[in-house]
Amino acid sequence: MLVPKRIILAAGLGTLLNTAAQASTPGYPTVFGYRVQQHKVQLTEDGHTRIQSQPLTPAHQETLRRDVQYLARTLNHMRSEGTLNPQAILPVITYQNKRLQYEIWHHNIRLMRLDKSWKKSGESNLSCLVRLTNRLRQDTGASNITTAHVRSNISHQEGQASWYGGFFHGRRTANGERYDVKKLTAAHKKLPFGTRVLVTNTATQKSVVVKINDRGPFVGERIIDLSPEAFKRIGNLGQGVMSVKLTILNDNA
Repeated sequence: MLVPKRIILAAGLGTLLNTAAQASTPGYPTVFGYRVQQHKVQLTEDGHTRIQSQPLTPAHQETLRRDVQYLARTLNHMRSEGTLNPQAILPVITYQNKRLQYEIWHHNIRLMRLDKSWKKSGESNLSCLVRLTNRLRQDTGASNITTAHVRSNISHQEGQASWYGGFFHGRRTANGERYDVKKLTAAHKKLPFGTRVLVTNTATQKSVVVKINDRGPFVGERIIDLSPEAFKRIGNLGQGVMSVKLTILNDNA
């Protein structure tokens, strides 16, 4: 039996339209959850692990479980209410009770505060904060970011940053500490010793938090002299100098 060509074409067209309709139909929003597995607390998305802590003691495990439970419920609630804006999920550094706080916010809602158990070996607070924030941004549909926002009423400063290294390693800094090229420290002409400063490379927006423990630089228009380790976090040692923005996080750490 021969089938008319027009019927075959219609059937084929119907299949294509049906496939296209399925492809254009948005997927059902995923659901965030939490669980404890092998003494680790996890944030999940449709049962898949998204972020995971280091192994915890029972007491710490319960505290972090409540934090992640709040995070999952908040994300699910905002999504169901239509108020979740992935681009508004941001890493924020604040200065409270004489301590730096590393947090993730969505507009005026704090989603979570960084706990040391989230950090990987050798990872700084800032790097961990940005990594966790980007994980949440990816899972909700936003692009990655490279630096944190600062909620501070203290001024900013812009200029050139340089670095100083090997010759000074092990020598006394201006505040009496031993200079260590592997630590996140810096020299500034005026800021009090102990001041925590967020240094942002204005070209790449990469940032690092350093502690002021020395005086300098005294060359040209340079405003800060970073340790090699701090400089490498946001630039290339071969550059020698780079344009930066300083955000003073506190004036007495």
